[in-house]
Amino acid sequence: MQYPEPIARLIDSYMKLPGIGQKTATRLAFYTIDMKEEVVNEFAKSLLSVKRDLHFCSICGNITEEDPCEICSDPTRDKETILVVEEPKDVMALEKVREYHGLYHVLHGVLSPMEGTGPE
Repeated sequence: MQYPEPIARLIDSYMKLPGIGQKTATRLAFYTIDMKEEVVNEFAKSLLSVKRDLHFCSICGNITEEDPCEICSDPTRDKETILVVEEPKDVMALEKVREYHGLYHVLHGVLSPMEGTGPE
């Protein structure tokens, strides 16, 4: 039996997320059907807001609502120290610890000279 088109599209959408296969996507789709409409609306607004309201800092490449980001704009940060990280989530994790006071450079991926992936 095939799913109705709206469910099939939702399953396909969930499967585009990393680590989500057919079975989990189907479970999420049917969970979404059972959610209250206002909860689904808030979820949809959150997804749209992330795409519309966030961008990358022109200095460090971190995700931000303002450009430059809060870290690059902070006059108390150590401007002589730059920590290179793979993803914005790494910046978030390090900032939670509150031990590092320098700046960051976000690569948005991994450098791997052995595999031919280098700086652009």
